[in-house]
Formats: sequence, C-alpha cells, structure tokens
Amino acid sequence: MSNDNPDGQPLDIEYYETNYPYLNVKKNLLNNTLSKWRRAIAPYNPFAMQQIPNQKRMGMGIRNGNGFYFPDPYPNRVNWSVFFPTHYDPLSEQHFSNHGWQTRKDAPMFTALAIRAQALPRGCVRQIEQFKRCQSVNGVTKCQEEADNIISICPKWALEGLKEKKKQLDKIEAIQTLQYRSVLEVSPYNKGRTVKDVSDKTWADGHRDNLRPDTMWADERYTNITQAEINEAKKRVAARDKSSGRVKETVYPVHHPDLSSSHLSEDKPLYP
Repeated sequence: MSNDNPDGQPLDIEYYETNYPYLNVKKNLLNNTLSKWRRAIAPYNPFAMQQIPNQKRMGMGIRNGNGFYFPDPYPNRVNWSVFFPTHYDPLSEQHFSNHGWQTRKDAPMFTALAIRAQALPRGCVRQIEQFKRCQSVNGVTKCQEEADNIISICPKWALEGLKEKKKQLDKIEAIQTLQYRSVLEVSPYNKGRTVKDVSDKTWADGHRDNLRPDTMWADERYTNITQAEINEAKKRVAARDKSSGRVKETVYPVHHPDLSSSHLSEDKPLYP
C-alpha cells in the first residue's frame, strides 16, 4: 500500500486504503487481473495513476477498460435554450424539434474538471449544525454532548481544517483590533489639547483681503526686501545677460490713432 498519504484525505482513502485503487467499470478477467496487479505495484511504479486526490496531486477519473469512463448521453435530451426563440415547450411538445440552423444548449453529457475547496463530510457538517443550534437555544455550557459528537464523528483531517480556520479567523480579528486601536489613538500633536484650543477660523480667513490687504503679495515672501536689494538684483540680471550675449530687444511704441471722436452718438428722435 502507498504510504504517502498526509492528513487531509477524503473519506475514499479510509475505504480503499490506497490512493491507487484502479477502479474499472468494465469487469472481465483481464481487467480485474490488471487492476489488482497495478494496485499492487503502485507504491513502486513512477507512472502509477492516482485516483484518490490528496494535498499533493489530483485524482484521475474512473477507468473503463484502457480508457476513462464517460456516462451515456441522455436518451431523450431536452432543449434548455436555443439561439432563436421558437416557442418550444419541452413539457408539452410530443416530438423533439430539430433545426440545424439553430444554436442549441442541451443538458451536459460529460463532466468538467474543476478545482474547489474540499468540503467536510455530511455527517460532520450535520453535527456542527446541531452544535450551533444548541448554542443558540441552550447556551454553550449545556452543549457538551454535541461538542463531543463533533470530535468523535469528524475525521482527523476535518478537525485539523476547522482548527486552521479558527486560527485564521482569530488572526484576522487581532489585526482588525490593532487597526481599530491605532485609529482611536490620540496623535502626539493633539495630546493635552481640547476643543477650545482649536481656532474658529475658516477657509474664508485665508483670502487675500483678510491676510495682507495693504500689499501686493498675500503672503510674507517679499515683506523684508528693500529697494537697494531690488536694484542689486537688476544689476546682476543685466550682467548675466551681457556675459551670455543676450541682446535686449528694443520695444518701439506703436502709435494708435484716437478713433473715439469718429463715432459720435446722436439721440434718435422720439417721433420721426
């Protein structure tokens, strides 16, 4: 028998006691003999076909001779939907309408491979529901028998999964508690302060008229600059332009004629 069966196996491993049962629906002398021989050498065969899934590998399907087993298609298939509506009622029609130009969707004839979480056995789920129902009705202290039933009925891998789930939920709750406490913690700037220490100013107090209405600048960037510093800055700019060969363009004034007198307004007479 194979010994590479970690915890977390389905119930099939407890029944077949191996990951390689070589289930074959085609029963004859040759297939039965080959299945027994393949099952016996499976622990030493690197090409053995695993049919019972575990945490390391997926399980293959049931054999049908040298191939895999597929169920027979439905003898009386039903059109669940078609591309064009044809007013076809499968419950009232006596004959099956078949139009080749329609795109039909029949009932599935084959299974599809999918990956899903391993579900707990039904008996284990039933005992857990009974324990929760007892908790809601009688309280935790009066449900010791239901709790013992969970431990005695659920397999080891199911109990380990419930334990890991409980640890994960406790971890999430602890992280959320730390985040909640960090949000409620008072920052160092606000420690020792009250609402009275908060200014009653609003955004309107930041307008230019309220900050520095008597100057050109609303802030205090150029409040300490003197006229001498401005003249020195002009000299430095002129020296930099001269050293770089930059020629200052001469701006000639443009004479615009005064046309204000060309259009004289005349009052129109009230009555022509």
